[in-house]
Order: sequence, then structure tokens, then C-alpha cells
Amino acid sequence: MSTPNCPACQAPLSPDARYCHRCGRALVTDRGRERRAWIFAWTLVALLLGVIVYYVENKDAAASGPDMANAGTSSATATPAGGQPPDISQMTPRERFFRLHDRIMGAAEKGDTSTVTRFSPMALAAYGMLDSIDVDARYHAGAIHLRLGEVAAARALADTIGQEAPDNLLGILLRAEAAQVGGDPSGFDKAKKSFLAHFDAQIRLSRPEYTEHRSMLDEFRKQFTQ
Repeated sequence: MSTPNCPACQAPLSPDARYCHRCGRALVTDRGRERRAWIFAWTLVALLLGVIVYYVENKDAAASGPDMANAGTSSATATPAGGQPPDISQMTPRERFFRLHDRIMGAAEKGDTSTVTRFSPMALAAYGMLDSIDVDARYHAGAIHLRLGEVAAARALADTIGQEAPDNLLGILLRAEAAQVGGDPSGFDKAKKSFLAHFDAQIRLSRPEYTEHRSMLDEFRKQFTQ
């Protein structure tokens, strides 16, 4: 008798398994039951993310007033003037991921390592729930990994960006940052030279991620030429 495989991730399963040990998929034949299980799971995730954002918003407001560290956060996800946190259950998976990402980056800039450690796993879980993953999302996920000191994971995402879009500036930049955090001066120098060599040609492609992060890319170019 052949060993069954998970229909989602193809992991080998025991004959009587009800859930995949790798991806957690429910192994049921009743489509109605499977659909209800997924709806229930997503509802729990949305509620949990809502509780986290509510806690973060109220804590930040009470401690220091308006958060100016994340000036790039869009108004669509900002806290309304009345003081109520946004309804995260109404956000798309992408908006949830970037909302958590912005909180982590803001905390990292302030040296708040406890917040970084607390919310990074939830942000990476939200990243794993994205319906589609593009270069921009991979770069931001890599940035979170680096805040946790997970250099290998960040390098893997940089390599994936390179396979999907060779010479992409965000992929090269992520490699440079990973080399810097990982204490690899040779790798950092190589990535820096690659970034400068491909900058002009890549910018002319007018990729969406370049338009969104142009000021950041210009700043890194300036640092790399000094």
C-alpha cells in the first residue's frame, strides 16, 4: 500500500492522518466540512490579528501619542481620529502583513527588541497566508528575518528574488543587508558593487517596488558610493 501524500504540500502522510504534519491542512473528503474548517481557521486568525493590533495601537497611544516612526504607513491603515484601532478583519492579507511589518520596523528603530521579538512571528505567519507573493513582499519578509538575526532565511528570500527577477535591486539590497548582519564583509562588498552596477538600468524599468521605495533606494545608493 503506497503512502498517501498531502494534496497541498505533497508531504508523506500516515494512512490514518487527519491533518498534514507539515502544512496543517485538514485531510477530509467532505468538501463542506473542509470548507467550514478553513472558514473557522481564517476567522480565528483575523480575530487574533485584530487583538494584537488593538493592543499595539492602545499601548503606543498611551505611551507616546502619535507614532511618527512609520510615516510611510498609508492612511487606509492608520488609526482613526476617534482613537479606535482599524478593523483588521476588513484588511486584505497583504494589508495585514504590511501593517505588522511597519510596527516591527518602527519598534526596531526605537530599539524596542521585545516588540520585535513578540510580533515578528505573527507577521511572518501573515506573510505565509498571502494569496500571491511578489518581490516587494519577499524583501519585507527578509527584513523581518534580519531583525530576528535569521540571516540564512533572509539570504534564501534574496536568492528567490534573484531567481524571479535577476538583478532586482531589492533582492541585491537584501543580500547586502544579510551580509552586513551576518558579518560577511566580502559578501557585502560584492552585493554593494552589484547594486551600483545595476541601479540605473533597473530604475529605468519603472518596477512598482522601485516607485514605492525610490527614496530608500536613492539613500542606499548614496551610502554605497561614499
